[in-house]
Amino acid sequence: MKIATAENKTCTYCSGKGYFQLILGGSETCPCCDGTGKKK
Repeated sequence: MKIATAENKTCTYCSGKGYFQLILGGSETCPCCDGTGKKK
């Protein structure tokens, strides 16, 4: 079984989550992938 990690191309900025966890609390949409979690 092979796991296709190279084809998935998750956003390295937010680690594929689509958002950042802010230090003060709350979250912010990742500007790099527009919240999709994948590279454009």
